[in-house]
Amino acid sequence: MKTSDIQKQNVDFLLSQIKTLLCWSRENFADKIFMTSSFGSNGTVLLDIIKKIIPDVQIYFIDTDYHFQETLEIKEYYEKNGYCIKTLTSQTEDKNQQLYTMGHDICCQINKVEPMQNLLAGKEKHLWITALSRGQSDTRKQIPFLQPTNFELFKLNPMIAWREVDIWYYIKHRELKYNRLYDRGYRSIGCQPCTMPVKPGEHTRAGRWQGCDRQECGLHTKL
Repeated sequence: MKTSDIQKQNVDFLLSQIKTLLCWSRENFADKIFMTSSFGSNGTVLLDIIKKIIPDVQIYFIDTDYHFQETLEIKEYYEKNGYCIKTLTSQTEDKNQQLYTMGHDICCQINKVEPMQNLLAGKEKHLWITALSRGQSDTRKQIPFLQPTNFELFKLNPMIAWREVDIWYYIKHRELKYNRLYDRGYRSIGCQPCTMPVKPGEHTRAGRWQGCDRQECGLHTKL
C-alpha cells in the first residue's frame, strides 16, 4: 500500500462503521428516527451518507434568526435536493434581534435549547442522530456512540471517530457542496454574532463564543 492510499483506507473504514450504525438504527427504530443539523462540515458528510440508508429521515434545523446567510443558503440547497428539512424556532419574540446582547447563556437557552427541548418532549421520536465527533472539543472527547438523554429517547453519534482531515477528504472526494465560510477561515459555524474565523493552531471550536470560557450551546450537554 502506498502512503497516499492510507487516508482513503481510513475513510473507507469509517464509512463501513457509520453504515453499520445507521443500518442498526433503521432496523431498530424505523420511522422514529430524526437527525439534527446546522449544515456544518460534519453534517455535510452525514447527510450524504444517511440519505442512502434512511432516505426519508427527518432533518431538524434550529433557526435562531442569527444564522449566517451562507448557512441559510446551504439549508435551501438541501431542501431543493430532496431532503426532508423541518425548522425549529423559539417561541420567544425577538423582533429587534437583541436577545444575544443579554448574554450567551440566555440566548442559547431560548433560541436553541428550548426549541429542541420541546421536540424531544413530544415523544414522537425514539432516536436522535447527530454529527458530533470527539475531535471537535474537549467537551466531546468522551462521547459514546449511543447515549441516553433526559427524555424518552436515545442519541446516536455515528461520527465520533471522524477527524477533521477525514471529513474534508470525504467532502472533496465526493465533491459535496458545503458552507463557503469554511473557505474564509471558519472551522465551526454557529450564529453570526458569536462566531469568528479560527486562528492557526487553535482548536476547531475556538471561533465560537470568543471571549468567554464556553464550548457548547447546551444542546449536547443539557438535553
